[in-house]
Amino acid sequence: MLRKSLAAMSVSLFVAGVAFAGLPTSGQADTPEKTAKLSEALSALHAASQWSMNLSEMADQRAESDLVKNYARTVAAANATTDAKLQSIAQKDGVEIAPLNPQTPEGKSLLDRIKGETVLLGSLQGDAFDKEYMTLVTNTQQSVIHVLETNKARATDPGVKQVLGDMTNNVQNRLKTAQDVLAKVYGDSI
Repeated sequence: MLRKSLAAMSVSLFVAGVAFAGLPTSGQADTPEKTAKLSEALSALHAASQWSMNLSEMADQRAESDLVKNYARTVAAANATTDAKLQSIAQKDGVEIAPLNPQTPEGKSLLDRIKGETVLLGSLQGDAFDKEYMTLVTNTQQSVIHVLETNKARATDPGVKQVLGDMTNNVQNRLKTAQDVLAKVYGDSI
C-alpha cells in the first residue's frame, strides 16, 4: 500500500538518523567522500523536513478534526526547529544543502515518493484526509524509531549516540500522541 511504502520517508527524523550516522566521529578526518555523503544526507533531511511542513499545512486546511490540525501544527513547528538546526550544522561544517538530484536513485526515489503521497493526500478532505494523514504519520513514527535505534547502535561517537537517543525519545512520545489521535479519528469506523 502506498502509505506504508512511503512511511519511512515522510517525517524528517527518518533521514536524521541517516544524517547523524554519517557524521564523522571523534578523531576521524573529514574526507571528500564523507563530506559528499553528509551533504546528500543533509539535503535529503532538508527536503523531507520541508515536505513534512507542507503536508502539515495541507492538514491544517483539509483536516476535519481539530486533533489532527493541532497534531499537524506540532509536527510543523518541530520540523521547522529541526530544519533550522540542520542548516546551522551544515553551515558550521561547510556542508552544502542542495536540492535533491533526480538523476540519482536515492534522489529520484525520495522525489517520487514525495510527489505520490502529496497527490494522494491532496485528493482527500475531511474525515478521509484525517484517517490517511494520521495513518501515514503513525506508520512513519514506527519506522523512524527503528531507524534511529539502528543508527544509535552503529554510532561510535558518544555525542551522536546521545542525539539519536534524545530523538528516539521524542519520536516515541510523538508516536504515542499520533496513535491516540488516530484511535479517536477512527473511533468505531473503518
